Amino acid sequence: MSEHKQSKAIRKMADRIVKGYQAVHEKNYQEAKELLEPLLPLFHHEEKPNITLLSYTCIAQIGSKDIDAFLKSYEELKTFKPVTEKETALVQRVDDMFEELMSAINVNRDHPNK
Repeated sequence: MSEHKQSKAIRKMADRIVKGYQAVHEKNYQEAKELLEPLLPLFHHEEKPNITLLSYTCIAQIGSKDIDAFLKSYEELKTFKPVTEKETALVQRVDDMFEELMSAINVNRDHPNK
């Protein structure tokens, strides 16, 4: 691949990540999920975690009500330690969403007729 084509491809993926992050901020969770999930294998590895991308993907997954994917991604997210303040804040936001989900499940289990 020529350097120009490679640069163009990288820019296209970076734009897709930015659009995915913007979609989360705009609460367009399904769109964000569709933009971000396919990029996880490229930009997030156990040896070199991308906590920001994984956190935004978790938010998009729970926002689009894909609970199974959220739980899987959340479990993976919890294996990494945030490095920056921004990562810490994002992980805290995802933790809060997890807690809210668990509370909702417990309320529904305790009060099935509600």
